[in-house]
Order: sequence, then C-alpha cells, then structure tokens
Amino acid sequence: MVLLVTDVFVLLTQVLLWVVVGIFAWYVLLRLLPRVFLGGLVLFLLLGVAVYTFFQGSPAQGVAGDIWRVISVPFTPLGLLLILLLIALSDLIRGKALSSTGVILLRVAVPVLLILSLPAVSYFLAQRAEAEAIQDIQLVPEAALGGAERVIVVLAQDTTRLQLRPGLPAPGTTRARNTNPGLIPPPTPISASAYNLLIDQPIQLTERGNRLIYAAELAREQGGRVVVSAGSRPGRNVRAGESRESVSEARDAATFLRGRGVANILEDPNSPTVHDSAVNVRNLLQRNNVNYNGQITVVTSALQMPRAALTFRQEFANQREGAFSVLPRPTDFYTVPSGEALRNRVQGGDLRNIQLSDILPSVDALELSSKVINEYLTSIYYFLRGWIRPVRAL
Repeated sequence: MVLLVTDVFVLLTQVLLWVVVGIFAWYVLLRLLPRVFLGGLVLFLLLGVAVYTFFQGSPAQGVAGDIWRVISVPFTPLGLLLILLLIALSDLIRGKALSSTGVILLRVAVPVLLILSLPAVSYFLAQRAEAEAIQDIQLVPEAALGGAERVIVVLAQDTTRLQLRPGLPAPGTTRARNTNPGLIPPPTPISASAYNLLIDQPIQLTERGNRLIYAAELAREQGGRVVVSAGSRPGRNVRAGESRESVSEARDAATFLRGRGVANILEDPNSPTVHDSAVNVRNLLQRNNVNYNGQITVVTSALQMPRAALTFRQEFANQREGAFSVLPRPTDFYTVPSGEALRNRVQGGDLRNIQLSDILPSVDALELSSKVINEYLTSIYYFLRGWIRPVRAL
C-alpha cells in the first residue's frame, strides 16, 4: 500500500512538471515572441526539415523517426484534408461564426475527401496506375541468359508482420518480475503451452505478402538466385545483443521463402526504400561475383513496379557497361480480379463492372486512393532526385 501511494505521488509530480513546462512554453511562444517572428521560425524549421529529408531521406529509427512521422502527416492526402477541416472549423470550435476562408476550405476539403472515398474513383486511379506495370511486362523482352545465373529480386518491405521472438524467456524460467501492480495491472501471464504455440507460428504476411509467394513460384519454375531486399521495421529499434540483420524484415521474408522450398537466397537487410534496394542489390551481386548477364527480374506490387523498374534500370545502367534490362513481375494487383476479366482487358473491355456500392464512400476506397496518390508523389520525388527518368525509348 505504501509503494502504491508513492507511485501515485511520483506520477502526479511528473504530470504536474509536464503541465508547468507546457504552460511556460506556451507563454514564451505565444505571449513574449512576436507572431511574425514565431511564424518565420516555424516556416524556417519546416523548410529545414524538408531540405534535410530531401537529400538525406526520412529517418526511420529512434526519436527522429517518430518526430518525422508526425511532421509528415500533412504530406499525406488524409492528413492534409484533416488539417484543412480543422482550420475551417477552428472558428466554430472557439464559438465564433464560420469565416469566409473556412467556408472555402470546407468547400474544397469535404468534396475531395468524399471523392477519394468513392470505390469507383479509387478503382479508376489504381487501374490507371497499374496499367503501366502490365504494359511493362509486354514491352520488356525475355532476353537470353547466355549461361548466366537468373536473379530474382523481391522487394520485401512491409510484406511480413512482426513476429514474437523466441529469445524471450519461456514461462516458468527464472526472471525478475515486477510484483508491484501500479496503477494499471500487468496482463495475465500466459501458459507455457500458449507461449510455445505463439513461438512456433509461421511467418505471417501482410496484404503485400503475395510478392513473396510469387517470388517463390518463379524460383521453383525458373530456378536461379533470389535476393530478398528490405530494411528495418518502422519503430523497431535494435536492442542490446541484436544485430541490424536480425531485426530486418529481410530475415523474416527469407525464412518464409526457405519454408516454401527456396534455397539459393541472398539477404539485403538495409533497404527500406526502392532506391536503397537498387543500390544495395547491385553492390551485393558484385560482392558475391554473381554473373547475371545484364538482366534481373524484379518482383513487387503493381502500383510500385513502374518506379521500381525505372530505379533499378537507371542504377544498374549507370554502374556497368553494356546492355541492361529489368524484367518486371508485378503482383499485389488491386484491379485484376480474374483471368476472365484480364482477357476482357486484352480485348479492349474493362476489368470490372460498375456496381451500386461503387458510389458509396468507404474507408478501403480512401486507403487505396491514398496509396495511389502517395506513389505518384514518391515518383515525383525520385524524378527530382535524379533516380528515375520516366521517358520511354522509342
């Protein structure tokens, strides 16, 4: 009981100190500093962060990664629309009448949010984005390997879910336990059998995990070497006794592929982005003296495939002599439901008939629209950095 009262007192003291710090910061920023200076300071900080991330990339680990994820919210379609809505409704929140600026923002934000939430719109955007990936399959010929080794590169970032690591002590082993329940009691301990069941669970895939299954099928059918390229999971820091390779998603993806009969695997554990994958895979193949005869197969989602193919093509072509070709193998389609529908597409028809539910807003449609827009924005960023040249050779 004495310990519980002490914990409550310490917690209340911490909360009180944070309140004092917050009030002091609010008073300094909003009362003492001029509004013009404060606005210029915020603008300078935002520009500094934008320039840093433009040339160095967004941080993914530690406090810097958490701060960046908060700052990057306005750069997403949903985040930008929500900010516009908050600005428009700020007068109503303060008990004032809606200003003319707020009316304009509402007239922009609400219709755009509604349009992006329509399945018909999201499907249209995704279909146009994925059509280029389908076209690349037809444009890039299957060149002869000439005795070289076939290389299949699978971009495995965000394809697997975080696994329970067996490095944790099993129930019943000696380990110091916190007997003080505190304000929030700890969860009920699990039994040894439940623990072993969780540890023995296979690798769980996300909605992007089809590319791993497809890569395994290509490896079994065509042979060759599979390169698994991924980076660390967002928010998953390297703990004491762990290596960067052990916590990389490439390790789980490679484990999944080995479970499906793929033996010849190279792991690239330091590539959270497509550009990182292109650079590191090229270096990895060079270090291992892999003769791929200027041809690699890239497996990733159809939405990401145009940017991935352009990035790999430019990165490899700039660092080697002779011809180089990327064989795109897109998967994770949103707009190719079946083989019959695909034959209709080849014959000039659409892939999907319009239904009544397509004009009813849904969260899934907003998510798909956001993915397509984010991919377009990322492609523009890659073009500005000089990593891709989206011009087809005639």
